[in-house]
Amino acid sequence: MPLNNRRIIATLFALTALTSAVFVVWPGFDLRITGWFFDKTTFPIAQNHPIEAFRLFLWDASLVVLGLFVVMTLASAALRRPVLRLPLRVWAYGLAVFLLGPGLLVNGVLKAYWGRARPFSVIDFGGDKLFSRAYAISDQCAANCSFVSGEVAGGTAMAVGLWLILTAWREKLPAAVHATLAVLILALPFVTGLQRVAAGNHFASDALLAGLFVALIAALLRPMLPPGRDLGDS
Repeated sequence: MPLNNRRIIATLFALTALTSAVFVVWPGFDLRITGWFFDKTTFPIAQNHPIEAFRLFLWDASLVVLGLFVVMTLASAALRRPVLRLPLRVWAYGLAVFLLGPGLLVNGVLKAYWGRARPFSVIDFGGDKLFSRAYAISDQCAANCSFVSGEVAGGTAMAVGLWLILTAWREKLPAAVHATLAVLILALPFVTGLQRVAAGNHFASDALLAGLFVALIAALLRPMLPPGRDLGDS
């Protein structure tokens, strides 16, 4: 494994551990951050239709990108050559990030079995459920629960996939266009997380840990990429 990737993995492990420790030791941070967006009766952002429409657009976009990686992985395997300038191993890598991150870990395990109630449904914000800290297994939610955010996980996986495509086409794009697209791609998980927290659908720990978990999975899967290539050199 390249030394640079070992450093990335170590950094992500450290960030995940630090974030986890903060919200486990001081669970009140989750309530306080959510409280910034609550006006004593509701979450105004949740009632903002343009913002909700944008959220749905990002969700649909993540599904489109997932579908693209499925199709291109199969096409590259069938044709036995790169497709859209990306070889099979790169398409397969992006698909694996989606399947293991948002698919298996987040939606298959955490959201299905941890039972954390969403902010809008807890007593502190007008609901009837009990608040539980990050990582605590609870009985306050039966399905599609709060810990962690599926949309942030999907947004992070989408950002990884789009970054692979962008870097493959870097030489074909004007520098300003490439830089603009790079910033937009990197902003995807943060914009998604902010919206989910502000709308009362997830706690801050749900959003932050979802992004970190998927980023860590992406780093751990790095050996799937062709030798000598990195996420910025696809």
